[in-house]
Amino acid sequence: MKFFIVVMSVLQCAFALSLPTVIVPKSHFGEGDQHTHALQVRQNPVLVENEARDGKCKEIMFFYLRGSTQESNMGEQPGPQLAEYLRQTLTAERIAVQGIEYAAALLDNACVNNQLCRPSEVTSAERQIRQYMDKCPEAVVVAAGYSQGAAMLSSVISNANRLEKKYKDRITAVVTFGSTMQIYNKNTIPNFPSDLVQMFCNKLDPVCRAGIPLGAALPGHRDYRKSAKPAAEFLVKKLAAAKAWPSVPVIADIDPSKFASMGLNFRDIFRGASKGTSDAFNDAEKLGSLREPRLVNVYGRGGARVDFLGVAVDGVADVLEHGGKGGDYKEMRLDEGEFWTKAEVCNGQKKGKDRIGYFRAESSKGKKMEVGKRTNQCQKYVAEKGGYFVGLYGEAGTEIDSLGLIEHVGS
Repeated sequence: MKFFIVVMSVLQCAFALSLPTVIVPKSHFGEGDQHTHALQVRQNPVLVENEARDGKCKEIMFFYLRGSTQESNMGEQPGPQLAEYLRQTLTAERIAVQGIEYAAALLDNACVNNQLCRPSEVTSAERQIRQYMDKCPEAVVVAAGYSQGAAMLSSVISNANRLEKKYKDRITAVVTFGSTMQIYNKNTIPNFPSDLVQMFCNKLDPVCRAGIPLGAALPGHRDYRKSAKPAAEFLVKKLAAAKAWPSVPVIADIDPSKFASMGLNFRDIFRGASKGTSDAFNDAEKLGSLREPRLVNVYGRGGARVDFLGVAVDGVADVLEHGGKGGDYKEMRLDEGEFWTKAEVCNGQKKGKDRIGYFRAESSKGKKMEVGKRTNQCQKYVAEKGGYFVGLYGEAGTEIDSLGLIEHVGS
């Protein structure tokens, strides 16, 4: 049996090597490279993440184990996409992303009952996780793994001799994609709470559905990017429960990679009304032709709530306006060399229903524009160093129901 699986895996390897390969430049980021990191993460899928190893301690750590043969240490998918959703929702100031290093050799899957062939690799992964958790003892942890990486993660967590209770108790949630051990572990991570685990297995993925190693070469196993957003939603929901946040941050309905070449960053959305209350809008669709969009005006209308918001961008003929016609008009015109760098958004109500109640924009030279009525449920935003806000996304009808900021990360 073992010989058969090894032969099949060798054939799988040969098939995989015959497939087109996308080569993405590697990069390394240290604690002092925050601005460079923010810029590069949106221009290419980031294959190396070492924030927990090299950076300062943050509130949350995200550990990720890539799949077999993928580039170290994040792979091309779905790790970078999941990490970006978490960053845009929780902000880079709160979460440290760390890829866990291991060989990710294809033949390491070829043992009887799909057990990993090299226990030393599992031990190494456990040692790294323990090291990062010891470095930042106050941080809570979420984790994910793809294919063999999911099996590695399951092995680390499920074995009490590898990761003691004091470490496992800090793991808030885990997601797996196409796990090579899913069927053998009966859709669980043994010795870990089932309500803290979500397993993604594509409908046509024979690896996680039937435990067939050769299936790793098939399309059903090779792409889990569409699962990155629901995975992020699960992790954030569990984080909110564990940390007793007053509300669960909403993952925006935007694939950040679609706008990667524009250097645009979608800051976490502030949801006043519930999702789907009104029509979605996204200014990034109109900013795609501009290498460095220059904002010339931020304007809006409001009274008891925010009725209307708009931005004027040099070189964009289309009107970037959202909402209705009520309220008093305010604007903030920007001079040459002046940028929109700060904002505040607050919740409000209309006829007992939640809406965006207040909005304030502030420029790099101290100019301000505010509409609506400020409440005590607010979120402040500050552009990253060298960056500035250029547009808006969210939902609007006759008023603004949900609002997020689009940031251009400068060079």
